Amino acid sequence: MDVLKWLEGSGWLVLASEPDALSTIRGMAITRISAEGGVAYIGMSTEDSEDLMNDMNELGAPSGYLVDVLHEEDADIEQQIKEAALVLIPGYFDVEELRAALSGAAINAMKHAYERGAVILAEGNAASLFGAVFVVDNHTVPGFEWVKDAYIVPQVTSITQHPIARELLAADVAKIAVGVGQDSALVLGPVGSVETWGARKITLALNQHAIEEGDSDNSLPDLET
Repeated sequence: MDVLKWLEGSGWLVLASEPDALSTIRGMAITRISAEGGVAYIGMSTEDSEDLMNDMNELGAPSGYLVDVLHEEDADIEQQIKEAALVLIPGYFDVEELRAALSGAAINAMKHAYERGAVILAEGNAASLFGAVFVVDNHTVPGFEWVKDAYIVPQVTSITQHPIARELLAADVAKIAVGVGQDSALVLGPVGSVETWGARKITLALNQHAIEEGDSDNSLPDLET
């Protein structure tokens, strides 16, 4: 059954469970780089990227730079992200603050970079932003919906056992819930390419409408329903 539908482009969207120094996921994201450019490290202060850049350098990443999405001018943010071959969004920020900072110039530039072939690596809380909704204090907040109708939950091994996911699916707030387990990543690429990296602990659950419709373009094996 085809269940996943995501933003079209020549790049790769890597939804990783958590930030992890010298991780397999980061290393694999680096090897997937094909577009020209460096690494854009998303941050909200000048101190945010030092350890991250050192870690990525040890893994063999090309040269990179911090993009301060909270304080830099929109034009500068757009130019730096559009020119990147890999955009890394770490997961240690408050998810609502990160969403607000990325909205507008940053996310639009990421779409441009992704469409031309860049890798977008979103870790931890940042990964949840790429679904249709995420949840803060039991309230749903709109995501950027690169993955259509999805609720993405990092660090969850079995999405069918996640109570909030079950509620959102039952209420038709989301048609699909995606659990990204520890040391794992769901990787979505061009022409319907779907991969799992690391420990490969990826689980999916569908609501009843999605099961009946079966109208998406892309599929992942071992579906939980």
